[in-house]
Amino acid sequence: NGIAGLKPTLGLLSRDGIVPLALSFDTGGPLARHVSDLAVTLGLLTGVDAADTVTRRSEGRFDRDYTKYLDTTALRGARIGVARDFFGQDAEVDWVMEASLAAMRAAGAVTVDVRLPKWLLDAKGEFYSAVRYPEFVVQVEQYLATLAPGYPRTLADMIARSNAIVSPRADGAGPNEVRWNLFKREAASGTLSDAAYTSVRTHGLALVSTALDGVFAANRLDAIVYPTASRRPDLIIAPPEPPGGGAASAANLANLSGLPDLIVPAGFTTDRLPVTISFLGRAFTEGRLLGLGYAFEQRTKARRLPMHTPALTGEKIIVR
Repeated sequence: NGIAGLKPTLGLLSRDGIVPLALSFDTGGPLARHVSDLAVTLGLLTGVDAADTVTRRSEGRFDRDYTKYLDTTALRGARIGVARDFFGQDAEVDWVMEASLAAMRAAGAVTVDVRLPKWLLDAKGEFYSAVRYPEFVVQVEQYLATLAPGYPRTLADMIARSNAIVSPRADGAGPNEVRWNLFKREAASGTLSDAAYTSVRTHGLALVSTALDGVFAANRLDAIVYPTASRRPDLIIAPPEPPGGGAASAANLANLSGLPDLIVPAGFTTDRLPVTISFLGRAFTEGRLLGLGYAFEQRTKARRLPMHTPALTGEKIIVR
């Protein structure tokens, strides 16, 4: 929340060296202050990597310079789908989103309300868990095998080490029981040969991609937008919120489909919590998304400097 980020198309960037949650979903991507920073960084990261065969999908489809897509007029004539299924859970997030849509229309964009298939909304959470949990068990152990002696080698080792942490550290941080319990659920989630995994991995993810491609094509869209998080960020100490409507978070759409998701600061709630907007695009349309996001960012200038973080000293990086 509060900064710009890009989850690129699966295959645009190498996953070699990433600590995996699930390689069917995992990809690196830049986080930055501004969309222009994302564009500079992305071009330095692209390319086909022999260590990650999925990057072959990007051959002939990536750029080395994404700054050429930064255009303050990119929203003019653009068709922007609005995923209304992910509204209705926080009135102030919705207000920021409506203001964002108004800014896009003022910049010349056409906004089109779209609805996703009910089966996709109902199944996306189960699809995600069916793939991520069993993949994590296998793939994290493959990663652990590359580490130096003394590190855990299996998920069982990680669980055992977690159970050995019983007292708070000097800074007061205590054991993360939520993560421990998730380790145990992952360990009991099945194997990569189970039908629950293979059916979703082989057919379910393809259905999601096809459904989203259909929404793009039927409405002639350049992007689909939605609140990155349908509710404002949780405070460390906060009263419980009443249940909201909508279809929970849209965050898994990019995971399940492998499509790119550009995140741009959009505004703030009355309690000064940041709200961001996501621009979902078709495969390997990062350039177009960066143009749209840049035009939106320059028109709204919604990002604020952190209230309690002092100015940081650092190096000046010049990209030639």
